[in-house]
Amino acid sequence: LGYWKTGGFVQGSKTLLSDRLKISGVLRLEKNQYYPVKANPRIAMVYSPGPYQTIRFSAQNGYRFPSIFEAFSNINSGGRKRIGGLPVMSDGIFENSYTQASITQFQRAVQSDINTNGSSLEEAVNQHQNLLTKNPYTYLEPEEVTSLEAGYRAVFMQGKLSLDFDVYFNQYRNLIAQIDANVPKTTNSDSIPYFFLDRSAQDYYRLWTNSKTISKNWGSTLGLSYELSPKIKVGGNFTYANSSNPSRSDGLEDGFNTPEWVYNLFISSPAIYKTLGFSVNFRQQDEFLWQSALATGIVDQYSTLDIQANASFWKGLLNLKIGASNALNDYYYSFIGGPAIGGFYYSTLTLNLGQLGSAR
Repeated sequence: LGYWKTGGFVQGSKTLLSDRLKISGVLRLEKNQYYPVKANPRIAMVYSPGPYQTIRFSAQNGYRFPSIFEAFSNINSGGRKRIGGLPVMSDGIFENSYTQASITQFQRAVQSDINTNGSSLEEAVNQHQNLLTKNPYTYLEPEEVTSLEAGYRAVFMQGKLSLDFDVYFNQYRNLIAQIDANVPKTTNSDSIPYFFLDRSAQDYYRLWTNSKTISKNWGSTLGLSYELSPKIKVGGNFTYANSSNPSRSDGLEDGFNTPEWVYNLFISSPAIYKTLGFSVNFRQQDEFLWQSALATGIVDQYSTLDIQANASFWKGLLNLKIGASNALNDYYYSFIGGPAIGGFYYSTLTLNLGQLGSAR
């Protein structure tokens, strides 16, 4: 099997309005052995109405080619073979396969008709064979994303208050996913329904393909920091993320895997008293749906408290840090199928030999 890809880009920029507005553009071209040339353009603008304010905007379109595993896999996973999505691996399978979901529905309907209504096997098959659905998916294509982003950054009150706001929108097409599909061990159309009633008369596949759903997500981030005094700073950032509810009719995972709300609050000082400093950070995020090939489920809401104290001695010759992540040791999960995470406690002692002369 051969596999190669190449690419290159050109970039340019221009300043206008007495250097207050800067416009830049990038065009990247990429070629994969199995696909036509793909163009990835991006345009960005940054406008500075004043010395302490900037407004930014960008738009871009991009592609992701299938990975080696998604393109060329050929693995028997307990009776169901996982096959790469390129024609060199799955030629003929897409065209001759039926979706596992429709096969299961057909089997249950036939069994129920026989057991409940006393129908013969032939009568039940003829009654329900229209439930069988040919695989509507086909060979793997690159993923595509169109992205828009805008933001505003400013400093107020003689540098005491800083603000950074961002909003974005993404639209995804051809998201790469997997579909379960079976191929009957016959080419006789009249026999196909009967072969799907016999587990040994069909081949089982999990095929890399593309979702037909157009997925969209959007969100925003707001960051604030304020100097309470020359020695103490407080602030926080708030992140919102959401996605449209794509149709589940294709049975493919969306995999957004992102909490709707996350926020961090902090207070810190590099030197609250002489060389003694500290920082305290509180983080909380919402529960959210986690979807993956390994497991799917709800990740519960959790919050953590991180603290750190630092001090230096002998004119910076010796530096000490003591801190904790998740200081309250409240165990939480960051994803389904992963480990529970508890507290992490640490201390570091650093000897700065570069300060040895000044310490004397």
